[in-house]
Amino acid sequence: MPATAQPAACHADAARHLRAAVVSHEQVAEATWRIRLDCPSIAAAAVPGQFAMLRIPDRHDPLLARPLAVYDTFAADGVPRFVDFIYLVHGRFTKALVGVRPGDSLTLWGPLGNGFRPAAANHLLIVAGGIGQTALLALAREGLGQARYGTRDRSAARVGRVTFCWGARHAGMFAAVEDFRAAGCDVHLATLDGSAGTRGTVIDLLDERFASAEPGVGTAVACCGPEPMMAAVSRWAAARSLHCDVSLETPMACGVGICFTCVARIRDAGGEWDYRRTCVEGPVFNARDVVW
Repeated sequence: MPATAQPAACHADAARHLRAAVVSHEQVAEATWRIRLDCPSIAAAAVPGQFAMLRIPDRHDPLLARPLAVYDTFAADGVPRFVDFIYLVHGRFTKALVGVRPGDSLTLWGPLGNGFRPAAANHLLIVAGGIGQTALLALAREGLGQARYGTRDRSAARVGRVTFCWGARHAGMFAAVEDFRAAGCDVHLATLDGSAGTRGTVIDLLDERFASAEPGVGTAVACCGPEPMMAAVSRWAAARSLHCDVSLETPMACGVGICFTCVARIRDAGGEWDYRRTCVEGPVFNARDVVW
């Protein structure tokens, strides 16, 4: 399940810059909101793991746009039309975004980034920490045959099953977990305070879940969340010889590769590393290539 091998420039070149109406906006967990935009061009083009840059128009504070992962897309009368984003309120932009109401509009450009390739495994293990689930629902739905994303030339490989392991500080942080159950995922939760699922980290959950029957060759891992958590999942997968893709959540300012504020250290084929822009060369990378 490697990241797409398209030339990096094409992700930004194909992005649309537009203004989209807010259809709905509701709180779905502690400090966590779900917003739906009427945005047919992005709904038709976005693939799992891509993101868009969002900005509140006609405002100078906050001035810059912020990246949000495309959570899912929906059709109306058989035509792609709506795009959902889920975000955690943290920082000036998201605190301001909470005040946006249905009928208002946002400026955005996207879809951006490389996204995930369709899963090429019998068992897809998706692992999230914190708000990282936002990059993974569409991948699960695609793998289980519930949805198609992107253009017609995107292949739609099927997986036999999807296991979703999600870690958070406490039970109140799990936003729309029912979406993953409805998609057909086998859902397992971990909380640091023990208020839901396994008490401990998502690594504790993975160790518990696969203690007696570790994943075999037909398992691939996709992961998104805080960087220390993704580094730990990367090591967990490597110890079991499992392919693991990670979607980096590096802060960025432009989303199109101009500002170089989102660089990550990525190894090349020779084992050396260089800086790569997560907005265009990523955000999805093979975990073994990331210098954590």
